[in-house]
Amino acid sequence: MAQRRFLDMMQQYPFWVLDASGFAGNPLFSVFDPVLGFSGCSMPEITVETKEIQRGNWEYKTPVIKTASVSVVTLQRGARFYDSDFYNWISGAIRGVQPIRRNLVIIHFLGFRLQRFVAARAGLVQPGQSGVGAEVVLNASGQAGVPLDRIPGRAWFCGGCIPVRYKPGGDFDATSSDVSIMELDVQPEYVSELTINTVSPIAARVASLTFASLEATGTGGF
Repeated sequence: MAQRRFLDMMQQYPFWVLDASGFAGNPLFSVFDPVLGFSGCSMPEITVETKEIQRGNWEYKTPVIKTASVSVVTLQRGARFYDSDFYNWISGAIRGVQPIRRNLVIIHFLGFRLQRFVAARAGLVQPGQSGVGAEVVLNASGQAGVPLDRIPGRAWFCGGCIPVRYKPGGDFDATSSDVSIMELDVQPEYVSELTINTVSPIAARVASLTFASLEATGTGGF
């Protein structure tokens, strides 16, 4: 029996980045235009700095955690003539204009799309259809690039982010027709992961056992 779509390993492309800081220091609520997505986003990495201590006459040194740091997150977006979100944020930060620090949320969606599954069951689209026609039917309420029909699988809260590098686009090349990609590096102060497991490890184990049982017995409708 084929693997159920919602149990597949998570893929790299379905993601979303949003500014969750609210109106603090910013009357527009978000430093990013909410209808414009991102073509790429690097994952935040947590690095632990350790030091070694000697315990009595024990032969080996014991490493202990001294502090932790988070890597720079790089956001990428295709250049548009009316989009200067990246520049406005870093320029304002340089001049001390609020907002400087923002809280960003990176959401990783499941590949399984419930609306498509329901539409296929209802006969609105073919089960294996993945063309534009299916997207038009399923995304009628999710225009402007907002992934309303996606199911969040996990997320990362990047707190206290400040912009540290801005590139307004790709290097000019008269022989290339590639899309110009803007880049913005942001430095989070800290990062927190949000999954079923971080909320409740017990619930995560129960869900894992349940899904494994459904897969083994071939039951369930997804």
